[in-house]
Amino acid sequence: MKKLKPIYILFPLGMLAALAFTASAFAAEASGGHWWDAFGWFGDIANFVKYLVVPAPNYFHNRLAKLNGLVNAKFAGLGQLFQTLNDFFYKIGNPAPADFKVKIPDNFLFQGYRGFSMDFFGSATPYLQFLRAFLTATCFILTAIVCYNKLRKFFTEEG
Repeated sequence: MKKLKPIYILFPLGMLAALAFTASAFAAEASGGHWWDAFGWFGDIANFVKYLVVPAPNYFHNRLAKLNGLVNAKFAGLGQLFQTLNDFFYKIGNPAPADFKVKIPDNFLFQGYRGFSMDFFGSATPYLQFLRAFLTATCFILTAIVCYNKLRKFFTEEG
């Protein structure tokens, strides 16, 4: 049996589609509308195909939550520890601005008195940044040690 080349199938289908397109365009113009109004049904088909192919908006969130639950069940809460630390360091990474200023305006005590302003947290900012970096590094090292011990126990007790 002789095999047909794809061009012999695709060419007549393309010609048929072009004929349908031009016929519907002429029919739409004859009725006073635009030619693209004749293809309103195509939007319904596109939405149906999109419904079949594209997952629901919360699909990936649900799958990730299920995966997190399986990891937590297998590694005895290690994923929850990571999530807690991740949330904690995310909040620490962008702290709200805090200031503690004392200001005495000009001419407050007597005429010609030159006032002053002092920011207590402004002078402590480098030390607070160092402390935050040190605590972050300490928590990361502690997390790595805990994770290593959990994984080592998991793989040694399995066998």
